[in-house]
Amino acid sequence: MHVWGKSALPAFVVATFAATAGAQQKACDIDEGSPNQVARAMLDLQIVQSSGGKDASTKLKDAIKLLDEGDKSKNPIGRAMVLGRTLVIWLSQPGMESGVTTRGAIGFQTNPTTPFDLIAGVDSAFSVVEASNPECASQTAPWRQQKAWVDLVNQAVELGNAGGAKSDSAVIVAKRSLQLYRGAPYGYLVLAKAAAEKNQTKDAIGYYKQAVGAATDSALADTRRQTQMQLGNYAADLAEAASGAEKTQYLSDAKEAFTALAKDPGTKFADAARSGQARLATISGDTVAIRATYADQLANPGAFSYASIMNAAVTAARASQTKDALKLFESARTMNPYHRDVLYNLARLYLLDSAFDKGITLGRQLIAVDPSNPDNFQLMAIGYAGIKKSYDAKLKAADSAAKLYGQRANTNKRAAVVKANVDSAARVSPIIKAYSDSSRMSVDSALKYNDFGTKLPAQVAFNEFTPSDTVATLGGSVTNLGDAPRSFTIKIEFLDKTGKAVVSQDVNVGPVDAKASARFSVKGSGAGIVAFRYAPIS
Repeated sequence: MHVWGKSALPAFVVATFAATAGAQQKACDIDEGSPNQVARAMLDLQIVQSSGGKDASTKLKDAIKLLDEGDKSKNPIGRAMVLGRTLVIWLSQPGMESGVTTRGAIGFQTNPTTPFDLIAGVDSAFSVVEASNPECASQTAPWRQQKAWVDLVNQAVELGNAGGAKSDSAVIVAKRSLQLYRGAPYGYLVLAKAAAEKNQTKDAIGYYKQAVGAATDSALADTRRQTQMQLGNYAADLAEAASGAEKTQYLSDAKEAFTALAKDPGTKFADAARSGQARLATISGDTVAIRATYADQLANPGAFSYASIMNAAVTAARASQTKDALKLFESARTMNPYHRDVLYNLARLYLLDSAFDKGITLGRQLIAVDPSNPDNFQLMAIGYAGIKKSYDAKLKAADSAAKLYGQRANTNKRAAVVKANVDSAARVSPIIKAYSDSSRMSVDSALKYNDFGTKLPAQVAFNEFTPSDTVATLGGSVTNLGDAPRSFTIKIEFLDKTGKAVVSQDVNVGPVDAKASARFSVKGSGAGIVAFRYAPIS
């Protein structure tokens, strides 16, 4: 199948970056010059920063020693701010990558052999500042987001994407990253993914919501939207499998996510919001709400992209709004007449609507662009089987009429009536033969296409087609349907809207073991690429 599948829980990545401490805002008024110990520790810190890290450990130890001396009741906020900064720089020193050391190793004079958690120390120090002066969060945030936090986030993401046995480690590292900084979504996303994989659904939804709440910065707008989409799809998946109060709650979670996304879809997520809302309406059986999600596309398809019209068409088809779906798919075909997805779905829908001739015509066009897919030949076989059934019904009616004429001719004594019924029976006879011949040819055609589909040497499947202004990426797999290993060459043409080849590429795949699959990916460079076709694999 080409579309209509359930949403998957995707992996995610995060770009590596490092924030730097910015100038203090006037609203954050922290005294870093008293008492004397705080002022001297701040001087140590400035020397380390200005020297590029030269002889850093000596100065950092001295700063920690000073901050742990004197009357700590004097200027505790300034002391905490300088301590937090000092511990952050300690985290970047060689040998401190784990974030765990001893008190003595970083400059504390008391209990020098006691273990010390630098990450917990940073959080504790800055939390004192933030609790006393909430406006200072904008100043502590860049320090919290230094290299140690970035490294933890990337490690958590890497472990989370690996999944399986590494999932528990991903959770530990993600929680460590959140100790340092809770104002970004990445750690929560790792936790959400891990919880979902363990079927800890309520935890996963909670983490997704926290990720959304942490992605308020304008630079993270698309990350927030992506997370809302993931949350909505995940909760909708759960709702489909649940019942009672659980189903109600999952639907509420999904609705909240998709509603928020619909209010702020940016440039990429309007279709996702509409599709999500339509899915929820389908689950709830709300036909009116379903139609409302694609009403604009139905009324004015020219104002929307091909992808948007296709999403709307799929929504209508899944809701059994066949007439709407056919109109939308036809609009999509007008925009992109050689795209295999619209051809497949439109052919399939016409066959389901008993418009067998239209379905078969589209099936032939589909095979011309996607000739090594057994599903396409199955559509043709189904279409011809439907035509046979139609001819059989007509044949049965004609045969019944002929029998009735014969019966009337045999039982009536009036010569004129007998002649009229004999003549009528004679006229029906060639019709019966024509229907019979047509039915037999339909059977032959159905068997022919079924045979084609079952004897393909390989099956080609696609899971990616991403066209842009200058290049299109195509990815998929080849399954060797034969009984021996072999290699395959796929001759691909990237097409414009008129069906003209913009660029051609040959893709070599294999050798592929018998009954096994191998993946491929290829790029086509050129303007105007909207579809593709390939030559049959022989």
